[in-house]
Amino acid sequence: MMKQHCITDYFQETYDLDRIKNLPITDKFRLINYIKLVSGASEVAKEKSIAEITRSKYYEMDPTFHLLVSLITSGISAQVVADVIEAYAHHFEDSDIYVAQLIILGAGALMIQKGLDTDSITNYLIALLGNEFLKDNFIRIYSERDVLELTDENIITIKYRDFDYTYRKLKYDLLALLKMKREIGYEKVKEVIYEQYDNKSLRFYFKLLDLKNTEISDHLYEKMMQDSPKMDRFLLTAVKALLSEMTIIETHYLLNAVIGKYTRFEKPYSEVIEEIKLRETEILSL
Repeated sequence: MMKQHCITDYFQETYDLDRIKNLPITDKFRLINYIKLVSGASEVAKEKSIAEITRSKYYEMDPTFHLLVSLITSGISAQVVADVIEAYAHHFEDSDIYVAQLIILGAGALMIQKGLDTDSITNYLIALLGNEFLKDNFIRIYSERDVLELTDENIITIKYRDFDYTYRKLKYDLLALLKMKREIGYEKVKEVIYEQYDNKSLRFYFKLLDLKNTEISDHLYEKMMQDSPKMDRFLLTAVKALLSEMTIIETHYLLNAVIGKYTRFEKPYSEVIEEIKLRETEILSL
């Protein structure tokens, strides 16, 4: 099932939504503000355009929503945005409130990207909080729909990973390989991976997933992503990007999500490209 074709089924099958339903009622009221945030941004998209969200008050209210809106307005596919959400959620598996906030903001962003109407988005997100909570508070929520209060008392600040230099050079190496695939072709990049670039794990995962039958390849990828440690998931993600049609910018944000590192979207993309070029030159000179 393609994630962008049936968002509600995707979230039902991918996440344990009972973690949201079973939250304390105080946390549910905190999450209501983030549903209102999504709802307000959806109205902006409906009345003007998705791009206008980046010029609205909603864009800077929460860093996670800021990133997700940046991704959907930059033309990144719903499939990759969903993968980014999954990758971050993997790091928050011990925090129900972080996962709940990420799912609400992520589902909301994907629904806005898909063009769903505001009421449908809002009602779906409220329903995630549980039937009893929904019945008791639905009218109140709608009557206070325009009252958005993200204060020190009710704000939820997701704590992302600190920058990890273990992955920095490797990330740009992998992005350089992706750039090379586009420039010198798939077969040449395979040769570089197997004969020049010294990373046995990368070679293993490339050999494992480089299959004519994409259904088997996708199955192996999904299984190994569930059971593997972070470094292996990082390499698996890079290999998947090399074997698919993912762009450099999509892969850049997805790899950061696998690390658990927050990415501020405003960083000049030219800086990323320049570093990739340096790594490309060094790899080809091996």
